[in-house]
Amino acid sequence: MQILKKSVKLAIEKTALKLFSARGYDNTTMAEIAAAAGVSTGNIYRYHANKEELLYAVIPESFVEMCLQTIKSKVALVRGMSSQQVAGSKELRLGNEMLMKFVLTHRHKILVLMRECSGTRLAGFRDVVRQKIMESVHEHLASLPESSPGRRNEPDQLLLATVYDNLMNASTAILAADTTEKHRKAALEKLLDYHLKGMAAIC
Repeated sequence: MQILKKSVKLAIEKTALKLFSARGYDNTTMAEIAAAAGVSTGNIYRYHANKEELLYAVIPESFVEMCLQTIKSKVALVRGMSSQQVAGSKELRLGNEMLMKFVLTHRHKILVLMRECSGTRLAGFRDVVRQKIMESVHEHLASLPESSPGRRNEPDQLLLATVYDNLMNASTAILAADTTEKHRKAALEKLLDYHLKGMAAIC
């Protein structure tokens, strides 16, 4: 009986994450992962029964929860602040730094999730993220004083959905770009600044 090797398992999972992030889970086959990892197609199934099981090995549910909690924590940092207060706040700077570090550290995993994983429990991740962000934004606006412009001009669901769809599309494009991490970070920082100014105009 052949013994399963930890090094082979890790190589398969590392290769799977790389291919899933570059091509998308839906467009990657087990045979392609096996070839890129240097194992036979038959052997890869000794380590993971199917592609979906392999997906959960490289992106566990705990990581998905960590993503959602990181987003929620950023919004919570500026709870009760007006758009003007948020723009110059230390809390916003810290929140952006925290989010940036998380996104860049876990770039490949986030790209997999943002590019869909049809037929798995990770499908619809983008919709979940967008909804969680919108809920957090509404909670933030509700925390403002009654006289605050943001409180009086709370954007509707359709507008917020469009704004955050655009933000996620742009973020995904930046993360997927064939460039350096330094350039990705700079582009994401500019995108967040642009987004904040846009939100200040509608809230």
